[in-house]
Formats: sequence, structure tokens, C-alpha cells
Amino acid sequence: MTERALSGQALSGRTIVVLGATGGLGRAVTERLRADGASVLAADIKIPAAADRQDQVSYIAVDALDESRVSAAFAAAPADGVVNLIGAYTPPQALSSLDIGVLRQQLELNLVTATIITKYAMPVLAARGGGPIVHVSSRVAAGDGANNFAQSVSKLGVVRLVQAAAAEGRGDGVRVNCIMPSIIDSPAARAAHPGAAYDRWPKPSELAAVLAFLVSDEAILISGAAIPVYGRV
Repeated sequence: MTERALSGQALSGRTIVVLGATGGLGRAVTERLRADGASVLAADIKIPAAADRQDQVSYIAVDALDESRVSAAFAAAPADGVVNLIGAYTPPQALSSLDIGVLRQQLELNLVTATIITKYAMPVLAARGGGPIVHVSSRVAAGDGANNFAQSVSKLGVVRLVQAAAAEGRGDGVRVNCIMPSIIDSPAARAAHPGAAYDRWPKPSELAAVLAFLVSDEAILISGAAIPVYGRV
């Protein structure tokens, strides 16, 4: 390990852009990145109220489905790395009763957002000598999609995006990966699954540690990977 990593400042001097930063996982990720020495620019559909903002974190409003806004955000931010936490869940639904509107929504919120972010982040990172992009896919991408086609196909698309971007970015030092969580321990998830074995679920802080590793130089050899982070579920 490097001296920087041993000091607990593995990301000292780096600016990391975190999209979808204001949710439960986002707060854990920004806290971990700050603890590792990074400057964090938190991007979301709207800037949170002052009382909900984290100390030493900068905020910017970005609609990740708006290419011009995403392009402008990356042009203005000297990003050394990008973490994309934007995504959506939908309850189980059989193909025979699938709402095609839900399919379109899942593709837009999970895959199209990730694609737009990657499209505009890659040249910025390449111009700075390379850097990491990390997305969040899901364990459902590894299943057969039964009763969960809309979400599973959109999250599987994120895995293929990672593979394609990693191949295209390799020569420029741009590495692209994703994590594949199972259910994440959160108040909403607990309310939806009363009596479940919560202690087996991956915690936001645990996922944040994996994401922080993937944007650090310790993961410089890793690109094109879809990493299972299932906990003990």
C-alpha cells in the first residue's frame, strides 16, 4: 500500500464528483470520500436545504437526463474521479402484466443516466491523464429477470456500459467499474421487509468503503469489473 493510503488520505488532493449524492448511500459515500481526503462535489437533481448539507461538501444541481447540464457540470468541475449513485427500483412485476412505462422509466433512470454521465466524464478524465468512473448496478442484473425484467435489464445494461467504456477508455487511463449490491440496509428497505435478517444486508458505510477503494490508486489495475457486494444475503 502507498504512504498516502496508509495515512488514511488515499484521495488527498483529488476532486470526486458524486452524482445522486443526497440519498442514504450518497451521504455515506461523501462522508467516506471526505474521510479519505477528497474534495467532494455532490450533484443531484436539486441542491438540498442548508440544514441537510454536509460539512465540507460542495453542491451542484444537475439533471442527469439533460446532456447539456451534465456536459456543463463536468466542464466546470476539475474532476479526478466520478461516482454515480443514480438509480431506481421497481417492485416485482411479471412480463404478462408489465407496464411498458415502467420499463422505459427503469431504462432512463438506471441506464440512460449512467450512459450520459459516462459520455461526458470520459473525455474530462482522459484530458487529466485518466481516472475512475464507478457506477452502481444491482444483483438483479445477475439473475434471470423473472418477475423483475424492467429493473434487471436496465441494470444489466449498466454492466455492458461498464465493459464498453472500460475498453474504450483503457488507452487514456480511464477505468470504469460498477458494484452490484443486493438489498441495501436502509429505513425504507426495513419498512418494506419487516422481520428480515437486517444484519445480513450490506450497509451504506460498507458499500461506501468499496466505492472509495475503486476510485483510489489501489484499484488502478481494475477496469471493466462488475463487483458483487451482496453481504450475507
